[in-house]
Amino acid sequence: MLASQADIRVLGEAGDPASARPVPGLRRPDVLLVFLDSAEREEIAVLDGVRRTFGRRPVLLVIRSLSPGGARRALAADPAGVVTEDASPQTLIEAIKHVKNGRRAVAPDVALLASASTPSPFTPRETEILALAAEGEGPAETARRLHLSAGTVRNHLLSAVQKTGARNRLDAIRIARRKGWL
Repeated sequence: MLASQADIRVLGEAGDPASARPVPGLRRPDVLLVFLDSAEREEIAVLDGVRRTFGRRPVLLVIRSLSPGGARRALAADPAGVVTEDASPQTLIEAIKHVKNGRRAVAPDVALLASASTPSPFTPRETEILALAAEGEGPAETARRLHLSAGTVRNHLLSAVQKTGARNRLDAIRIARRKGWL
């Protein structure tokens, strides 16, 4: 679809953002389209690699599945634009042109989702500890890593559980991820 546009030239494509490389002999792209399945932290993190490879070229994120927290995370990563995969072809083409001309392009559905997201109620330490718990780390291991007592770690986890209204730590992690706080 993009190659059929008179004023858009597709210079190349990669199977995934991490494997994208400049093509020798071709000029650098004006806009990089990065397709992601979601805006989870791990997926958004690929932007760092893309930026290291291509420099400060503008990046337009095209995201398949987006939650309110994901929309907020995507925008916080500071791409030149964000659209959802189900955007119309015309919306995608307009976003590419906006980004190429140095303007930010955020699809209305992305902006609406991001505005529906609420700010995190967690302190930075609670976020850090809950994120480690989400990776499967236990309180004793987290305490050693952060040079805290196990009781302090449990208190932070309890605070996170209470702030989310969750039943337990796993429920707090699920809620925090859904809302984009982790």
